[in-house]
Amino acid sequence: MKKCITSVLVVLLCLACNKKKFFKGPDFFQDDFESYVSLNEMFPEEDSLWSFTQRTRAQNTLNLDTTHAAFGNSSLRFFAQKSDDQGASKSSIAKQNMAFWENETLRMQGWYFIEDTNALNWLFLMDMEEQTAVGAGPGMRLALVDNKLRVEYKFNEKDLIQQVGQEIDFPRNEWVELTWEVKLSRKDKGSVKLWQNGQLLINRDHIRTLPKDLLYFQQGTKGMYSSCEIGITANSKDSDLTLWVDHIRFEKVN
Repeated sequence: MKKCITSVLVVLLCLACNKKKFFKGPDFFQDDFESYVSLNEMFPEEDSLWSFTQRTRAQNTLNLDTTHAAFGNSSLRFFAQKSDDQGASKSSIAKQNMAFWENETLRMQGWYFIEDTNALNWLFLMDMEEQTAVGAGPGMRLALVDNKLRVEYKFNEKDLIQQVGQEIDFPRNEWVELTWEVKLSRKDKGSVKLWQNGQLLINRDHIRTLPKDLLYFQQGTKGMYSSCEIGITANSKDSDLTLWVDHIRFEKVN
C-alpha cells in the first residue's frame, strides 16, 4: 500500500514539474479580421486561429462586417438578445489552447464599439479562463456596470472597480480601445491594470489573479490561463445589444 501511495505521489510531482511541457501553447495571437472572406475561414481544423463561438440564443448572431471598422475594412459584428432568468445570452468568440503561466503578465487588447445608449448593467466584454476537462476553470472578466468598466472575478475575490468619485463612463456609438494587463498569481503577488482609450482606469498590486488549487488532475487549476474570449461574453438583462470588435491582440508582455 505504501509503495502504491508513493508511486502516485511521484507521478503527480512529475506532472507538476513538467506541466508546461504537457500543456504548452502559444502566448501570442492577433487578428484584424481583414483576410477572411467567410466566417468559416476563422476556424481551421488545426486550431491555428480561433477555436469556437458561443451563441446561446437562436437569434444571436456573429458575422464579419465590411461596413464598420476601427481600422481597415472589416470587423466582427456581434448581436445578442438580453439575458433572462433562463440563463446568460452570449454571442462571443474564443481563442483556446494558449499558455499564460503564473508569474507571467497576460495582455488582452482590442477595439469595441457599443451601439445605442441603452442601459447595459452587467454586460461582459472580455474573459480570461483556464480550459478544464469540462467547460472552463474560473477566471476573470471585464464587466460594464452603470456604464463603467470593472474587473469581475469568477472565483472568491472582490471585484476591482474604478476609484470612487473618479469613474469614467464607457463611450457609446464610437470606437473605444481597451487594454487589460494581468500579472498571474495564485498568491497576493499579482496585479491588474486596465486602460480605456489610453487612460488608466484600474491599477491594483498585491492581489490574487489565479484561483487556488492543488495539482491539476481532472478539474482544478494548473496555475495558468489558456482561453481568451471576446465579444458579448454575457449580455445584461436590460437590453438587446449590437457591438463590433476589431484589432484583437492577446500576448505575454513579460
